[in-house]
Amino acid sequence: EDPRQFSLLTKALVGDETGRICGLETVEIVWEGAEGQRQFREKPGSERFWPAQLVLLAMGFLGPEQNLPGLLGVTRTERSNIQTDQNGYQTNVPHIFAAGDARRGQSLVVWAIKEGRAAARECDLFLMGETDLY
Repeated sequence: EDPRQFSLLTKALVGDETGRICGLETVEIVWEGAEGQRQFREKPGSERFWPAQLVLLAMGFLGPEQNLPGLLGVTRTERSNIQTDQNGYQTNVPHIFAAGDARRGQSLVVWAIKEGRAAARECDLFLMGETDLY
């Protein structure tokens, strides 16, 4: 049997009375939404405790730059990504757009390319009122 588990969200690292790791609490997640706007929700009743003596954390992507969005007053999601219009790339601050990993979180480079092109088109529409970009 494959020991790997997918679509889990770690809710807590649990330690014993001496402070050593003894396990983690997780919940299953379900992905919803259209492409480019996918978000997850927790699956009720799927909570689980995993006993552990060692936990390895793989954290290659920590989210977008922290300082600049704050300085500009740009709203962020609960996962620290830059929040944009539901169907677009404009942020809550007029004239500021976001795309790619900053907007959707860590993903494939092809998504970043697609979103970069779409954001450029939306910027062109915003500035010029029309666009030739597709």
